[in-house]
Amino acid sequence: MGIADRYEKMRHITHCPACETQFFVTDVQLNQHEGKVRCGHCLHVFNARQQIVETAEPEIDQSSENIVDPAVPETPFVSAEIHEIPVPLHEPFLIEPENDPAEYAPSHFDEFLDKTKLIRPRKQANKWLWWALALVLFLAAVLQSLYYLRNELALYYPATKPYLEQACQQLNCKVELPKKIEFIVIDDSDIQEDAQHIGLIWLTSTLVNQATFNQAFPNLELTLTDVEDKPKLRRIILPREYLPTGTDLNKGLLANEEIRIRLPINTQNEVLAGYRVLVTY
Repeated sequence: MGIADRYEKMRHITHCPACETQFFVTDVQLNQHEGKVRCGHCLHVFNARQQIVETAEPEIDQSSENIVDPAVPETPFVSAEIHEIPVPLHEPFLIEPENDPAEYAPSHFDEFLDKTKLIRPRKQANKWLWWALALVLFLAAVLQSLYYLRNELALYYPATKPYLEQACQQLNCKVELPKKIEFIVIDDSDIQEDAQHIGLIWLTSTLVNQATFNQAFPNLELTLTDVEDKPKLRRIILPREYLPTGTDLNKGLLANEEIRIRLPINTQNEVLAGYRVLVTY
């Protein structure tokens, strides 16, 4: 290979922005890895294309094929030591610095790692954004559960009931008593005709709350049947109709409490033979 060919491969001069050490670089090196190289003196990684040193074009003696490059000192070139780094970068040749390298603050490979942190703020912001969104969704799910399960919470955690009631004042809702119909039992029911008033009967029964907690008063569903057990009259009796005057409906049917019911019913002169009574909510 001729001197001109060798010069054509090493015609660019770049310098390390950290320690000002100058290097020869070829077009092949600049085209690989987008121009990124590492300083063989201080290990600083930089873009050689962006640090090109502008020099005068060399004069070529066509007869002798000698190259005259006044910008290049007549000092031997030293190949930089190759180190393992996360990305493959070319090691350029060194030109001896004009000044003592000791005058420059050493630049370590850690600086390259630190510079990768410049892209982290956006990722960090996105991370916090997702955490904030997850927190909002979590709180929304908790509040929704509190709203729909407020009656059960007041039942199993009585201390929360005052706070739930205060919240319901703002949300226009109510904390209601439990309605576990399976714990409400009708016991000892009977129907008797009124001896003094034709078409009037008396329904008597006992309502028992077998639960260990207070419950809302249930409705009574009374069905009067004929001799063929076909319904003739049906009526829904509300708590305020069968309870004694002055009963606190908000307090409900206490745990293990029994209430005696005696209620007059107008049969509308129907011929009746039987009845059925149920509790409902």
